[in-house]
Amino acid sequence: MRRRWIRAGALTVAVAAVALLLWPARPALRVSDEGRALGHLPLAEGEALTVAYTHSIDGLPIEEDLVVEDGHLVVDATRLRQFGAGMGQIPGEGHGRADGRWWVVEDLDRDIGPELVLRVGSSEVDHRLRVPGTEVELSPCLAGQRVTVEPVRVSTLRLWLDGGPRPDC
Repeated sequence: MRRRWIRAGALTVAVAAVALLLWPARPALRVSDEGRALGHLPLAEGEALTVAYTHSIDGLPIEEDLVVEDGHLVVDATRLRQFGAGMGQIPGEGHGRADGRWWVVEDLDRDIGPELVLRVGSSEVDHRLRVPGTEVELSPCLAGQRVTVEPVRVSTLRLWLDGGPRPDC
């Protein structure tokens, strides 16, 4: 009788462990290319997704930080080296400040919706996605392609198996 209880307890623990691995509870970002899933980036509450690229006209780097709020991507901050075409602080939006060689506009709170769609630039534009601990280079393999980033919840197992987005070259 005691062995039966031990086996039942072990089975219960095993089932619970598998359920936890499969339960879609981890916040992440799904990255897709033209509708084809490339993988997921883990993104914990309060962490930012950084979209980094080089401005196509002035050739200087730009970084935009997005956070997830209620299932939407929200632009929180932009960092740039100088004001260029379409770049800089818009009066009444955010707060600008100098940070070394960067000009930073913070507290933008610009809701862009449930997904971000990027038309990936050439190798000179060098589009990259960055979350803490991971950077995905998009331009070498996906120049000219439409890449979609959307917040989702995935299982721990899915994050382990994906190993992060890997664009095919």
